[in-house]
Amino acid sequence: MAQKNIAEIDKNLAVQSTLPEGVVLHNVLDEPFEIYGLFEPKRTGLFHRAPVSLQQDERINDGARRLMRHTAGGRVRFVTDSRNIAVKVKLNGRTVFSHMPSTGVCGFDMYTEQDGCSRYIKTFVPPSDHSVTEYEGIFTFDEAQWRMITIHMPLYNAVDELYIGLDDGCTLQPPTPYKYQTPVIFCGSSVTQGGCASRPGMCHTNILTRWLDCDSINFGFSGSDKGESALAEYIAKLPMSVFVHGYGYNAPSLEYYEQTYYPFYRIIRDKNPDLPIVMMSNPVCITSKEPKRAEFLTRRRQITVDAYTRAKNEGDNNVYFIDGALSLGSDAEAREATVDGVHPTDLGFTNMANSLYPLLRRLVYGVDVGEDQL
Repeated sequence: MAQKNIAEIDKNLAVQSTLPEGVVLHNVLDEPFEIYGLFEPKRTGLFHRAPVSLQQDERINDGARRLMRHTAGGRVRFVTDSRNIAVKVKLNGRTVFSHMPSTGVCGFDMYTEQDGCSRYIKTFVPPSDHSVTEYEGIFTFDEAQWRMITIHMPLYNAVDELYIGLDDGCTLQPPTPYKYQTPVIFCGSSVTQGGCASRPGMCHTNILTRWLDCDSINFGFSGSDKGESALAEYIAKLPMSVFVHGYGYNAPSLEYYEQTYYPFYRIIRDKNPDLPIVMMSNPVCITSKEPKRAEFLTRRRQITVDAYTRAKNEGDNNVYFIDGALSLGSDAEAREATVDGVHPTDLGFTNMANSLYPLLRRLVYGVDVGEDQL
């Protein structure tokens, strides 16, 4: 018996392939769209996380330089009264994983601002055929009214072109600015980049951006966060409200990690003497059958703790520590919070966001505030 396409069985899983008449496409590189989390896309025409000059800097490993083209943390924001919101995208090839859904790898998530909170509305789903690099998707609201729209871009794919489809004759305006425009910058491994969230909006960095109403930049490089000084020097020059120092999972050895972790922090600190810096040890899940791995990760965590202690002893009163070993949740919960013992599920990412949120809220807002005040 020939296997049926799942969309023939369940129409809710069908992918929209054509846009209706009356929907007009707008290039997100044009006004009044605002693009966050990427390096000057309107000037360069590129949806990259870092400038081409950094991508060509051979002091940084090839993997990180290539992954700078992935749009993890990228967001498009605008205000419109259009009932229809569509996307038309051209990807630069397709990244494929066996343990991460395409919706997270190369899908787009749409949120609206309602009652002061971001509400998930729609994931624009890429085709199941991984050879297809161009696709469209659409969502239709019940009625036309003013809405603030945020669209999260793919976590693990490069994007060549992106258009937003809106009703012909609708009104399109710039977005409401983030309450805090100076971004929180996250640095780390595949976990920071978003592997293996089911969709872009579920990466912890994107969750925190919505919860804090603050811009952010994601410098997570899958398998390639090696703590090179050249990357630290670049980040140190960027405006930021907080730096989350999550580097370490891809350090090739404990010795290498110890030799690079504190110097990376020091480069950031020397350029930004008043910047809050959060040192976060690696989020980990260890089962009782992995004593050798547990010992290795415990030693890696201790290197982070030692760097934090050294910074404090040197008089840095604006450095903080988050225990990654606890960030995935309780011991029982953490065992269900990854797809492979390393990469978080949506549960894991939500728990990570919860672990970081109280501290980041205090650092970004400058004061401790209650939930009802955010």
